[in-house]
Amino acid sequence: MTLISTFWIYRNAVLLGLCQFLLMASAAVGISYNGLVGQQLAQSTALATFPFLSMTATTALLTLYLPAILSRLGYQRLFLMGAILGVLGSLLAALAVWQGSFVLFCTAGLLLGSFQASALYYRFAAADSVAPPHKSTAIAWVLNGGILAALLGPIMASHSLHWFAVDYLGSYLAVALLVLLALPVLAWVGLPARQQIAGGDLPSLAQVFAYPYARAAIIFCAGSYAMMMLVMLASPLAMSHCGFEARDAASVIQWHLLGMFAPSLLTGKLIARYGALVVAFVGAAILILGCIVALLGLALTHFHWALMLVGVGWNLMYMGGSTLVTQVPEVSLRARLQSINEFVTFAVMTLTAGTAGVLYQELGWALLLQFTILVVVIFSLWAWLTPRHFSRVS
Repeated sequence: MTLISTFWIYRNAVLLGLCQFLLMASAAVGISYNGLVGQQLAQSTALATFPFLSMTATTALLTLYLPAILSRLGYQRLFLMGAILGVLGSLLAALAVWQGSFVLFCTAGLLLGSFQASALYYRFAAADSVAPPHKSTAIAWVLNGGILAALLGPIMASHSLHWFAVDYLGSYLAVALLVLLALPVLAWVGLPARQQIAGGDLPSLAQVFAYPYARAAIIFCAGSYAMMMLVMLASPLAMSHCGFEARDAASVIQWHLLGMFAPSLLTGKLIARYGALVVAFVGAAILILGCIVALLGLALTHFHWALMLVGVGWNLMYMGGSTLVTQVPEVSLRARLQSINEFVTFAVMTLTAGTAGVLYQELGWALLLQFTILVVVIFSLWAWLTPRHFSRVS
């Protein structure tokens, strides 16, 4: 297969990968600084991650309605509307930093959460653009956009930190610029129409979970995101308490994002060769390894390597789970499983975002990491014990 033919097959996935880059580069600023800004505005470590909570709660709620919205608007209009809300949310966050308003900063999370919810379907739009044998690779192309974001996002976060007299103001204005750049790309990309599903054909929950690996897909997607986010959100707080600066936190997040997205260059091929389930289990083991590295010390090197390994583990678990979802052959069943998967994933993320600051304050860094290891082990055992054969439900 030539380079030109490969691009032609995955052209939508490549362009959506560019949008994913702009999304994740802007998200890198939030990941690096949201907890620190929240702590500064609220004057409380326990409330530090509440702005992230408002964003993920909005995303979780919207996942319930996105299938219906998609059937009306289609991928392209939904993505454009989401990006516009992302620009507005970023500008509102900048205004909140300028005015020192914690409430306004949390409100900005509502708009940014709407943008994030629409962007969840980038990978599904890419998968719908190709034949079944190419779906995992199409998803990988979208996630590949995070590789460049991992390199440039934290650099932009660090350099824009002191653009103005008020710290972090320039960072959120930079976020608005990045999201704005996604609009012409989304306006130009040719996306497939979302297949219509009659209301009477909507499968029940029992029918969805009768499908092999439906539970495993949700466990790996939701579990990987929740545990990765717990460690990711707590790490800047832990670093701050260890005496590290905001720029150090940005560099650690850079390594973390590289771990999250660089493996996408190979993950699709690994899934095609060994299967999505095997790759997801390997990801769980790597995520646990990252937590163990973090337990070995509090030097900057420990934070770098630990967060990178946690990111790699997330990539394998999340891509494995996402591929299991796209492999469902029935359109109505697949759409229903996508909706349930996204809702559960972001509902768990919302719980994690709301409790990360409290857990860190009550448990400390070491116990929080041990808790993460325990939960990943439980999730992995649960996924292993899920049904492997189809159970017919009328």
